[in-house]
Amino acid sequence: MTTLPPGSPGGLPDLTRAHGRRAAPRLTVGLLATAALAGCAGDSPHGEGTGNASTSTGPRPWATAESWWEVTLEAVSGPDLFLTSIADLDVDSRGRVFLVDRPQGGITVLTPELESLAMVGREGEGPGEFELREVQILPGDTLLVYDFRLGRVTLFDPENFEVITTRPPPNIERGIVSNLWKLPGQGRFFALDRLPYRAGEGEAADQDRMEALLAFDESADVVADTLATVADREMLVVRREGFLSVGSHPFGRESLVGLLGDDRIVYANSDALDVTVIDFEGTTVHSFSNPLSPIPVTSAELRAEVEEMRELMADVLRAGAPYTWPALTGLVTDDEERIWIGIRGPSESAAWEWAAFEPDGTHAGSILLPAGHLLQVVRDGRIYVLSRDELDVPSIRAYRLEASES
Repeated sequence: MTTLPPGSPGGLPDLTRAHGRRAAPRLTVGLLATAALAGCAGDSPHGEGTGNASTSTGPRPWATAESWWEVTLEAVSGPDLFLTSIADLDVDSRGRVFLVDRPQGGITVLTPELESLAMVGREGEGPGEFELREVQILPGDTLLVYDFRLGRVTLFDPENFEVITTRPPPNIERGIVSNLWKLPGQGRFFALDRLPYRAGEGEAADQDRMEALLAFDESADVVADTLATVADREMLVVRREGFLSVGSHPFGRESLVGLLGDDRIVYANSDALDVTVIDFEGTTVHSFSNPLSPIPVTSAELRAEVEEMRELMADVLRAGAPYTWPALTGLVTDDEERIWIGIRGPSESAAWEWAAFEPDGTHAGSILLPAGHLLQVVRDGRIYVLSRDELDVPSIRAYRLEASES
C-alpha cells in the first residue's frame, strides 16, 4: 500500500483509453545514466509526452551504468472512468487495482488492463459503507478498508466483494488513528497517530509537532505501544483570538511511512534521503542516508501557488519565503522488500528518479519517470503510477519493470 499522505501529485497530459493494451515507447533510462554520471544535462525519456526536459541531477553516489532499469508502459486508465481525487491505491495478486477516489462513496476496482470492473461499498455509515477510507490488500487478496472518520475496519471477500466482517480498530480508547495497516499473517496492526490542531492552543503548539508510530495486537483492549515518533506534516496555520485556520503547505515537509515485509516499518522525512527501518519492538535494524542538493523554489513557482490560495493563507506562505522543495516525493515498499524513494528533479519539467534500495541501503536500481508521476505500488514486476494531466485530471498508469540481469 502506498504511504500517506503524499501531497497533491502533479502530472503530464496524454490520457489514453485503455480498451485493451497498446504498445508504448520504452523509457530508455539506461542511456540517460551515462549523462547523469558525467554530470551533464541529458534529455528526458522520450514518449509519454515528456518532450526534451532535462533529467540530469548530477552524479548520484549510488548510480552506475548498470543500475538504471527500464520500464515499458502496459496500460493507462481511460477518461471514461471519471477519476477525480485519488487518495489511496493497492493492487492484489491478480493485478486488480483498488482505488480510493474521494468523490466516490465506495472503492473503485479496475482490471489489470485498468478498465472499470466493480465498485465495492458505498457512502454511508452502515455495513459496507464508508466516509473517509484507505485500502490494503491482505494475503489471499482479502480487501481491508479502514475508515478513519467512522473508526472501523471492514474486510471484503476477494471473490464477490461481500463484507466478511466489520469491527472497530484495536485500541479504540486511544482515539481514532489517522492511518492503519494490518501485518500480513499476524494478528497485529500498526498505525500513524496524528494529533489534531486545536483553536485553544497557542502558536508554540504548531512548532515541532510529532506523529506517533503505534503497534498493537488484534484485541481492541490492548493499549498500543509507541514505537517511534516522526515529524508531523508541515502546514500553513493562522491563529487569532478564538480563530484557527489550517491549510496545506505546497512546499511543506512530511514524514513518509510504510510497512516493510510483515515485521518492519520504514520511515523517512521528505526533506532528506535519510531512511530508518525499525522492528515491532521499536529497535532500529537498518538506517541509511545519501546526500541530495536542495532545490530552491523560484519566485514564479511561489507566485503560482499563491494565486491558487485564499488571501489569508497566501499571506502566511509569502511570509515564510524563501523556500526549497522537499527532496523526496514519495516512499513505497514492494513485494521484494525493497524501498523505493522518489527524488525530485532539479526543475519543474525534469524527470524524477525513483531509486530502489535494499533495507540495508544497498542500491538495487533506479528508474526515471516524468515529473509529477507518483509511484504507488510495485508488485510482481509491475509498477503502478498516479499522474495528472494539464487539467489536473488523474490517471493510473501500469508499467512493466525490466531490471538489468547484471
